[in-house]
Amino acid sequence: MLFCLSYLLLGVLAGGYTVAEVKEKFDAYKKRFGHDFGDDDDYRMAVFDDNLRYIDIENAKGLSYTLKIGPFAHLTNAEFKETMFGKSSRFSSQRPLGTAANMEEFSGSTEELPKSVNYVAKGWVTGVKDQTNCGSCWAFSATGALEGLHKNVSGELVSLSEEELIDCSRDWQLESFRYVEDHGLGAEKDYPYTSICPNFSPGCIPPTFPCTRNAKKDVIKSHSISHINMKPKSKSSLLAAVARIGPVSVALDGMSEAFQHYGKGVLDSGCSLATNHGVLAVGYDMGTDKPYYLVKNSWGTGWGEKGYIKIAIDDSAEGVCGILLDPSYPIPA
Repeated sequence: MLFCLSYLLLGVLAGGYTVAEVKEKFDAYKKRFGHDFGDDDDYRMAVFDDNLRYIDIENAKGLSYTLKIGPFAHLTNAEFKETMFGKSSRFSSQRPLGTAANMEEFSGSTEELPKSVNYVAKGWVTGVKDQTNCGSCWAFSATGALEGLHKNVSGELVSLSEEELIDCSRDWQLESFRYVEDHGLGAEKDYPYTSICPNFSPGCIPPTFPCTRNAKKDVIKSHSISHINMKPKSKSSLLAAVARIGPVSVALDGMSEAFQHYGKGVLDSGCSLATNHGVLAVGYDMGTDKPYYLVKNSWGTGWGEKGYIKIAIDDSAEGVCGILLDPSYPIPA
């Protein structure tokens, strides 16, 4: 109660908003994203106000991207990291490096490649999904690449089961591909997503379910695919893979405040090179003033540009946010 009273006595909050204005925005935010904070409502409103101020300050800098009030505006950055990347996360950037047999590097020139590629527009990408705070980004990244491969091979776009990978596979996109190589993979409709934590549970470990796969319903059959672990730090290789193969599983830093509150535009700064989040490269555009990779996230359509983010294409070895460090993709066997 003392916190609430001291907060209200401020009258006009930092950033120029009155308490009434912040409360109006906060109430609209809760309604949009279905949040109910109970006894923590006043604290969450204070955090929301801090994030609102941060977003306004960053957006006033004239950057190549803008931030917005998204699904994590009630969390401090520390809480966001713990909630989305904490104890529940099975993602690891320490994946085995590819061997000479499966590591691929593009030796040509990027001038040989199309100026732009967009598999969303091409119909190879399923709708944006929401992992909630399960820490299962790696599974969504893997199914996205497999969905693109299946569309390319069969002509059918089928939403595949992340839950099967979570229950039956190990960590990482690469391990997921190996699982599918050996066992196949079913559709989401036959093995729906259930690894959901409560609305706000920092570091939540979701329930562990037994593997209940049914091989008779597999969309991708066992021994029908293989995978390529791409050479890291190769911009031309990632561009070529996206252009010539399809959607590619990549890893990047998703923990920054810029990533937490990303709204639109081309993200070219505000993140580190620590790869902690699995996503899906579904296109690129080299024909704009600010070239970018089009990346599909798994945090719902309320985040970013309807669930997508544009990551700048630059000449650094690691790529912006480390996007060039861990690319991989499935191929027909």
